[in-house]
Amino acid sequence: MPEIEEQIKEKIISLIGDLDSLPTLPHVAAQVMDLTMSSRASVRDISRILEGDPSLTSKVLKVANSAFYGLKQQVNSLELALVVLGMGEISHLIMSVSVFSAFPDIPGKETFDREKFWVHSAACGHFARILAKRLGEPMLGGEVFVGGLLHDIGKIVLDEKRHDVFTDIFNRAKDEDRSIYDVEKEVLGFTHAEVGLVLAQMWNLPISIQEAIAYHHIPEQAEKAPFTVGIVRVADLFCKAKEIGFGGDNKGFIFSEDISWLLIQKVKPELASIDIEKFTYELDDEIEKVREFINITRG
Repeated sequence: MPEIEEQIKEKIISLIGDLDSLPTLPHVAAQVMDLTMSSRASVRDISRILEGDPSLTSKVLKVANSAFYGLKQQVNSLELALVVLGMGEISHLIMSVSVFSAFPDIPGKETFDREKFWVHSAACGHFARILAKRLGEPMLGGEVFVGGLLHDIGKIVLDEKRHDVFTDIFNRAKDEDRSIYDVEKEVLGFTHAEVGLVLAQMWNLPISIQEAIAYHHIPEQAEKAPFTVGIVRVADLFCKAKEIGFGGDNKGFIFSEDISWLLIQKVKPELASIDIEKFTYELDDEIEKVREFINITRG
């Protein structure tokens, strides 16, 4: 399990306040996640839990029937969705949909561009899913999608809790052409990745998701799920290459020299055969699916 040094955690608390003030994972999502992580889960059990949240169920079915999944058959019931997509996939989908209710837009409150942020995050997750499938790991699709969606969640926490500080870091990174991650380390002594990890541990998210959040800038430090972390990092780079949404900075990079690309290639040598330019171009067809997902889940 990723660990945070006590000194770092104290600095985070000093900046953002009591951790109890952080958003909680919606109860239904927490229940479903706990159930699917055990061997006790059944279609009926999950259906029974979701019956208590018709709005969440409606959004899950809308996403399941959208171009995002591209199913060949209409899914008109939660039970059928669980059968067609599988309990693991539905659990990850519920988690994804629930995140938006945990961090709703606040009318009249100044924040950095949430719309572009969520488009970037969802695109990162979607591209990670596509890449995992391309590399012969389709079963990791839901996991890498959630990892991509949440990889920068610490930025939202910082923006909500200390907008003034985060804005200064944001502007400094832009003016100096540096990554927000590096400026955070210099100014705060910790980063959005560590803030996100604190939230992920509060929510009791799976270790693979915790590592995707904690190590997406330093994938070589991942121990339990290095492939998931690497995929999320590479997908993040594709989003930056295509300037999809906005994660906070536009610091340049070279794919073939990035540590995540090299780490994945050790596990999946076929990564070297992917035509980066062609693959980047192919992702154009996927952007509208991402926007549809955002429209459904934030609606």
